[in-house]
Amino acid sequence: MNFIKRIFGIEKTKKQNDNTKKFKDPGDLSLGEQNRSLSNDVSYELSMKNELGLSLYSSHVGVPTGNTATDFYVYEWFIKSTGEVFYVGKGRGNRFKDFHQRAYEAERIRNMYDTENRFIGMGLTEEQALELETQEMVRLLNDTNDRLTNRIIPLFTKRGNGYERSLNTPLLSFERAPHQYANEIEEHYFNITSRPFDKVEYDNLKAVVFITRNMRNELNIIYNGNPDKYISETKKLLSTSGNKILKSQFAKSVTSWIYIGDEGVSRVNLDQEKALERLGIHIPVYHLIDVWKLLKEKWDVVETNSVEEIPIYPIHNRVLLQDIKHLNNWEKGFDEGFSYWEEGEIERKEGRLEKAIELFNIARYNGYNAPALYKSYAMSYRKLKDYDNEIAILDEGLVRYPSLELKERREKALELRQKINKK
Repeated sequence: MNFIKRIFGIEKTKKQNDNTKKFKDPGDLSLGEQNRSLSNDVSYELSMKNELGLSLYSSHVGVPTGNTATDFYVYEWFIKSTGEVFYVGKGRGNRFKDFHQRAYEAERIRNMYDTENRFIGMGLTEEQALELETQEMVRLLNDTNDRLTNRIIPLFTKRGNGYERSLNTPLLSFERAPHQYANEIEEHYFNITSRPFDKVEYDNLKAVVFITRNMRNELNIIYNGNPDKYISETKKLLSTSGNKILKSQFAKSVTSWIYIGDEGVSRVNLDQEKALERLGIHIPVYHLIDVWKLLKEKWDVVETNSVEEIPIYPIHNRVLLQDIKHLNNWEKGFDEGFSYWEEGEIERKEGRLEKAIELFNIARYNGYNAPALYKSYAMSYRKLKDYDNEIAILDEGLVRYPSLELKERREKALELRQKINKK
């Protein structure tokens, strides 16, 4: 993205009408009787030109549903004292008042600050609303310092939406534990700042839990792309020195958590609140690199053996990956597939595993794509002792969502499969 931004300049070729009226509530007007806030040519282009005169154009951020109504509007929420806009959206009826599930930070801001909303366009078609919504987001991200809480933003903007690490978070480096980071939104609106992981005390390694979520590109920097080496050595050293490795993060005997990847301050705080509620204690929070270094100083590294791969023969009726609907449109896939995954989770927890897998297949076919889906698949197949299918679906999950949690599940499934093979 930075490479593209250095080459291309950003230009709006059609700007929003400065005289567009702003209304406090869509109920104040009969939209069908009003002159449209924007004309039919509200469309715009985001033109990116390089020195050769080539142009690229950004499409709008939303996905049209085919709705033919003409009472759509575009709205934004802002902080009254500063005028900062923190969310832009489109909708009909009372949508602007609804809880924003995909922009949880916007709800936190609304609870903490004195906020208000305004409408920057009303009486629009769906296509016009999508275009105006995108145009306004581009304007805010290119021409102001406002931090938007929208999860999805236009492709070609000068900066992101504030969910990345704040600039005050220390940079990642090889074999050094990262800080628990705060993103720009948290730092700017909630005064949350990054902090280091706790200093490792050996006595707190008696019963540890490895936290494998939030595994991203930092693995390439911290572990030089080979986290398995550090994980296997650390686990082996813990085991041979008499320490226990637990599975449940909130096990009663847990003495510390060891984070393998990166983690945010807010997420760790939530975990600590749960620990206080369930266990009545504060859990030391360590990073794998720090634990690995301490154990390396105390003990010699023990050789670890890798699990030999064996052929698997899964039998299923899932469609091929390339035949999935909305394969490259996460938002559309979420809208059409998420509910099937939710229903499948209910069936899985009730023990109706075959029915659950059928629903997961529908969710997957409709484009729902999330680590939770592959975890649900894996748990269902594990319960059925269908390790071939568990390994196969985890292989797909690891291609789409590389994570140590899915990788560890695959290794365990492979180990169980090998036991059957030996028998």
